[in-house]
Amino acid sequence: MSTATPVPQAADTLQGVAEQETSRLLTGSRPWTWWLEQAARHGRHGFCNTVLIAAQRPAATDVRSPEEWRAAGRRVKSGERGIRILAPDGRRRAVFDISQTSGPPPRPQQASPQAAVARLRIAADSLGLQVDHDAPVGPDTLTALALRLGHRLLPAHTTSVAYLVLAHLGVPVPPLVYPRVRAWAADAAAVAAAGERILRAARVVTGRLDLVEAARECLAAAHAFFRARAPGSWVPAHLAERGLGPDALERWQIGYAPASWRALTGHLLSSGHRPEAIVAAGLARRGRNGALYDLFRDRAMFAIRDGDGAIAGFIGRLREGAAGPKYLNSPESPLFRKGRLLYGLQEVRGRLEAGARPVLVEGPFDALAVNTASPAHAAVATCGSAVTQAQVRALLKVWPRVSGPPAAGGLRQGADGPGVLVMPDGDAAGRAAALRAWEVLAKVGAPVDAVLLAEGGDPADVLRRRGPAALRGALASAHPLADLAVDAAVARAGGALHSPEDRVAALRAAAAVIAGMAPVHVARQVGRVAARLDLDHATVTSALVEAVTGATEAG
Repeated sequence: MSTATPVPQAADTLQGVAEQETSRLLTGSRPWTWWLEQAARHGRHGFCNTVLIAAQRPAATDVRSPEEWRAAGRRVKSGERGIRILAPDGRRRAVFDISQTSGPPPRPQQASPQAAVARLRIAADSLGLQVDHDAPVGPDTLTALALRLGHRLLPAHTTSVAYLVLAHLGVPVPPLVYPRVRAWAADAAAVAAAGERILRAARVVTGRLDLVEAARECLAAAHAFFRARAPGSWVPAHLAERGLGPDALERWQIGYAPASWRALTGHLLSSGHRPEAIVAAGLARRGRNGALYDLFRDRAMFAIRDGDGAIAGFIGRLREGAAGPKYLNSPESPLFRKGRLLYGLQEVRGRLEAGARPVLVEGPFDALAVNTASPAHAAVATCGSAVTQAQVRALLKVWPRVSGPPAAGGLRQGADGPGVLVMPDGDAAGRAAALRAWEVLAKVGAPVDAVLLAEGGDPADVLRRRGPAALRGALASAHPLADLAVDAAVARAGGALHSPEDRVAALRAAAAVIAGMAPVHVARQVGRVAARLDLDHATVTSALVEAVTGATEAG
């Protein structure tokens, strides 16, 4: 037996009911939060239908058409009376609440606060809002971001938009302040018009949230697809040739993208994933005819995970001798920002927490080589990008050897035990990358060392050609990166140091570099510069004070 309140079915009568309920909002006999609660449940049906559904079935939570329920695997129970709403053309149509249907329970929508913040930050990023993805998550982080989005999209109704966004995420909505309806609406028509604007603005955000979630599901499905195809591909033999054991495929969850234009996209589409989600995940592109084609083809696939462990994208490595770029990354997107991610960080998290020394390398095979050769090290790869502060912050979140309050740039001070090791490729570009890395790592309050390999070599080559012992030996041959940075500055500014002018220029250049270092590095560098330039410590210290003062005034 239906519990719905009888409502005449004529379209004009339904319109009258909607106007009556809207007038109650205008006068305040129904609080605005009542409509927001209904809109959070039924807003996709529009303002008018939201109040109609609430008037007929106040306890309704999830209302859909019979066709939509069938698509969700549920059916309307026999004898149930429909909830009457108005279609866009003004005709009546019937919808049903989930309580009027039978079938498997729907998937729960509630997210943890951390996961909700991550999703909303990605959605905000995609909408052009500047977001600090590495900022700590506090009790008000989610609400503050929802309010920023609400203000960006509809300033006159910031809190109403924020309410609907938070409700969509499935998190409790904190008390918010809403202006009296009479303060912004002259009549019921103005209330209805504002309600529609609020719904549209909220849908901009919730649509992005849904797309982010759908794209993440595509990435997880793609990872399973790639992994299932790896054992029968050329990838296992390639790993073995590089000195990686038979467990590497499983240990690092390496996959294979078939040499086909539509193998993955066809699989994802047949599994029910939407084309726009596949594109948003960076797994496919559209051809001139609009059809999707796979981005990764005939490549070993390495998954890169974000701070929550979810897959953010992939690195595809071409087989030896094949035409095309050796490495292909997922395209930059709100989900995949290469400068914020480190390949292998989640996989070596346990090692780092147990005290292994972090090693920054360039590519995924370099990371696998170091991690295979030396359990005392935990290698992560920047995947061809320069080391960024965001990457270092991501590392410090899971590396317990650095502690204390954040310093400039959010990098923590104070350390015990070994610090960070940088192991670039052994060429001019690799050495230049190591020096650029120092600009970021200088503020880390721990030793920062570098391993400089022979010309043309990289960690993966050392393992393949000379074996694990040679790679462990290379790891043990590290030099302080601060030494290299200071020496490079001296060489650039002072040349051969033949004249007093050369030494003065070299001193100023070295002092400028030392001024940017964490305190743990300073004393050693003052002594080195004094010895190199044949100066007393007081002179070098005076130049350092001048450099620090100048940097402070410039800042």
